[in-house]
Amino acid sequence: MTNENDDLSITSCDRCPRMVAFGNILLDISVELKDGKILNDFDLKPDDQREVDADKLAALVSVAVETCGNPIYNPGGSALNTCRILRALGEKNIIFCGAVGVDENGQILQQILKDCALNTCIQTLPDEITGTCMCLISGDKRSLNANIGASLHFKKEFVSSRWCQSKIGVCKSAAHTNIDEDMRIFYIEGYFVPEKFHICTYIYEQYCKGTANLLVTNLNASYILQEFTAEMRFLVEHADLVFGNLAEFIALAQIYHCDDVDALARLLIKPYRKYNRNKILIATDGCRSVRLYYGAGSKFIAESYPVPVIPANAVIDTTGAGDSFVAGFLYKFMNDESPTLVDCIRYGCKVAGKVIRQVGCNLPSSVPSSPSIAPSTKEGMIP
Repeated sequence: MTNENDDLSITSCDRCPRMVAFGNILLDISVELKDGKILNDFDLKPDDQREVDADKLAALVSVAVETCGNPIYNPGGSALNTCRILRALGEKNIIFCGAVGVDENGQILQQILKDCALNTCIQTLPDEITGTCMCLISGDKRSLNANIGASLHFKKEFVSSRWCQSKIGVCKSAAHTNIDEDMRIFYIEGYFVPEKFHICTYIYEQYCKGTANLLVTNLNASYILQEFTAEMRFLVEHADLVFGNLAEFIALAQIYHCDDVDALARLLIKPYRKYNRNKILIATDGCRSVRLYYGAGSKFIAESYPVPVIPANAVIDTTGAGDSFVAGFLYKFMNDESPTLVDCIRYGCKVAGKVIRQVGCNLPSSVPSSPSIAPSTKEGMIP
C-alpha cells in the first residue's frame, strides 16, 4: 500500500494515530465441516490453532473447499481483526502495520482493507507469499491452520523508514506530555513475536519507554508462550495491558512457576507502576466469566464478570471472539471520557457476542447496548 506521492512529513503528536497495531496479515478461508473426516485425515484437533507448511496448507485448502463448498474469505490475523472491528465500531484514528506478498491473495487483502477504510502501513515483499489461514468450523469450535508467509519477513528497516514513521508519527517524552491526553496505544499480538522480536523491542524502546504511551499485548496461543518464552516474558513484563484466554494465562503461570493465574497476576502486577498506572491483566474463558486483575494503590484486585448468555444455536463462528472482545474493550477505553474497566469488559463482551453470530471476524450493521453486569470480587493487599 506504499504510495510514493504520500506526504512524508513526520506526523506531529497532535495528529498521531491513537492506536498503532503490529501483527501478521492472513487471508482467512472459512468452511463449515460436515463431519470429522477432514480433521482425522489431516490429524487436526477440532478446537486448536497451529502453523503448517505451505504445501500441507495448500492440500488442506484444496480438500476442504472441494469437500465442504461455499468458502468464505475474510482478512485475518489477530491484531488485524481487532483493528477491523475497531474501525467498524467507528474508530478512525488507528493504523495497522504488517506485510503481504505480491500475489493474488495480497491484492485481495489490500482491496478489502481499502474498502473498509482502515489506515494501514503495509510492506509488500515480492519474493514471499501472502499469509493464509484455513479455518475449519464445527459448531462452536474451530481448527485454525495457518502459514503466515510474508508476515514472517516483515522488516525492522521498514518500520523505521521515513515513510512508515510519517504514518505512525513521533512521540513526546514523559517530561513533555499530558499523561492522559497524549496517551497512545501500541498493540503487538503474540503471533507477531516469532522472527520479529527485535521489532517488538524497537517498538517498546522507540514509542513506549519513557512516554505516556501504553504497550498492549495479546498472548494469542499457548505454543507461542512455550516456544518463545523469553520473548513473551519481555512483552508481558513491559506491557501495561495484557489480554489472553484462560488456557494461555495458565500456560504463562507455569512458565513463571506459579500455582495458578491469581498468583501469576500478583507476581506481575506487584512490581509494575508507570505514571501512576498499574498493569492490567484480562483473561477470557469462552462463555464463562471474564477474569480481571489490576492494582489499585497498594491493593491487588481480582474480579470476575459473567458473560451474557448466547443460545448455542445462535453461535456461527467463534474464530474472532477474542480479537473482537479486545476491540470492544479498547474502543470503550479510548473513547469514554472516564472509562471504568468493567464498562470496557461489558462492551468487549457485547461486541464479541455479535461477532460470533457471523462467519469470520465481522460485525453486523449495529451493536445494541450491553446488559448490566455485577462483579464478583476478591481483594487483598499486595504483599
